[in-house]
Amino acid sequence: MHDARASTISLPAQRTAPRSAFVRKLRGSQAAYVLLSPYLILFVVVLAYPLLYSLWLSLFDATLNRAPTFVGAGNFITLFTDPEFHTALRNTFYFAFFAVLGETTLPLLMALAMNERLPFRTLFRTAFFLPVVTSWVVVSLIWSMLFAQQGLMNTIVQVLGFGPQPFFSNGGQAMWIIIALSIWKNLGYYMVIYLAALQGVPQDLYEAAAVDGATRWRQLWHIAVPALRPVIYFVLTISIITSMQLFTQPFIMTNGGPLNATLSIVQLLYRHAFVQLEFGYGSAIATVLLVLLVALALINKRVHDLVIQ
Repeated sequence: MHDARASTISLPAQRTAPRSAFVRKLRGSQAAYVLLSPYLILFVVVLAYPLLYSLWLSLFDATLNRAPTFVGAGNFITLFTDPEFHTALRNTFYFAFFAVLGETTLPLLMALAMNERLPFRTLFRTAFFLPVVTSWVVVSLIWSMLFAQQGLMNTIVQVLGFGPQPFFSNGGQAMWIIIALSIWKNLGYYMVIYLAALQGVPQDLYEAAAVDGATRWRQLWHIAVPALRPVIYFVLTISIITSMQLFTQPFIMTNGGPLNATLSIVQLLYRHAFVQLEFGYGSAIATVLLVLLVALALINKRVHDLVIQ
């Protein structure tokens, strides 16, 4: 009887002990939360609230001149039956595939070369990185002038004995110009990431491989590249996310033309949300893009895990 009463009396103490421990930890971390509060407030105001509000707004028919009307999945049904959205989705995936391929492989080759003891290596590294610090708007305008009907590239083509090219008047050529610009602009950024990882590989491994008779190429292939797998995964993820958000290049260079041949998902979002002021429909496009980005990131993570295993 006494044991039963003792056990019933000790239960509240057992239940409150974890709570009091949690309170003590919370009080002990007050300084940390105070220091983090500016970032947390900024995160909520700038990122979390707009994201949640956009998700909520995608369920409404919302424009500038009238109160939002709840339509449920109506915006998404209209979106998935919209030929312009299908075109934008196809263009974005086409661009992303080739841009990601170029931005993942070419900077790796450049980093492997720039990691060697070449003459004027510092000069080359600086030259490759200069486009990274240049504005997208500036480089888009420069390339627009280069590939204009009377631009430098058409002059070079005619000097070589070919006829003038339509470039931006041809959908296929316009898209490939945008792809080439995007790869060229990001080469230096991803090269620096690869280069930093390469310089972290112990030199002893190269020396041991050289003693065993491995050529420089085999050293790079069997030592450097396997050590870069986490970095390759990082570059691949960042490149996919940025490529799927294609906007500035087609907006400046082609405005989505000719005949929507370079129209991207974000540009379609801009047209509906900020030109036609269809905020609900634009939010639905943003929601679909968010789902696509999360899905692609998860697929990339799964493939990376399978490769590592």
